[in-house]
Amino acid sequence: MLQVQERDRHDSGVKVEPEGALQEPQSQSVAKASFEKAQFEFLIRGFSSLCVAAGFVAAIQSQILGYALDTPDSPATRTTKALFLGGLLIDIMSAMMGYLTIRWLERMRDAEQKLLHKLLHLKTNGQKADATRPPVNAEVGENDGASRPNKRKDAGIDFDRESIDIPRPRLVHQFMALSLLIPFPFLVVGCICMLVGIYVYVWSQLPTSVAVTVTILGGSTVPFIVCDCCIGRDEDRRKFIIRRICELQGDW
Repeated sequence: MLQVQERDRHDSGVKVEPEGALQEPQSQSVAKASFEKAQFEFLIRGFSSLCVAAGFVAAIQSQILGYALDTPDSPATRTTKALFLGGLLIDIMSAMMGYLTIRWLERMRDAEQKLLHKLLHLKTNGQKADATRPPVNAEVGENDGASRPNKRKDAGIDFDRESIDIPRPRLVHQFMALSLLIPFPFLVVGCICMLVGIYVYVWSQLPTSVAVTVTILGGSTVPFIVCDCCIGRDEDRRKFIIRRICELQGDW
């Protein structure tokens, strides 16, 4: 019976695909979709952590502001209050705008999420849009229909024309994109206002020995903050850092 069925399939010209050939593309598509979903969730978690950090800094500023309110009125006291109140307001707005960004990301359509993943991958790996074009062939003319389209794949992602040929955004579109990413710069400005207010309060209201000690302890963290900001996107530098982190295994 089986021989008759195989003979009928052979005679009808139907090509029988092995089960592995059918399951492999499906597994790749599932892995690709799960990776895109994970990256999108990490993006949302980043803004969620930023909202928590903004609320934490605002709480610290409100606590320190209570000490500054009881001090006698002077130019230094007025400066301290202005810095703390301004930083507190900016931190609160940073948390609110971070929440709005999270809601905007959660309301994205599936096609928009895929487009976001493609462009993020393209930008993160430093790949140019021209690199995805088919190479120029001297033997094939521009109008020759025999030229094959470029179907380059990198890490399972297709760089199609939809993701790389988007027109350059206008000024209003750039401002809208900035409004979604502005919570972190706002948080940085709020932290700077808090730190400046602390130093003004310390040097104007506390003894010199206390002010010097606080300044030294606070200044000792500046090199590490600057170093974190200077890591950049250099591949060799990042490889060295990753190797050192793996050697330490999270310990000193």
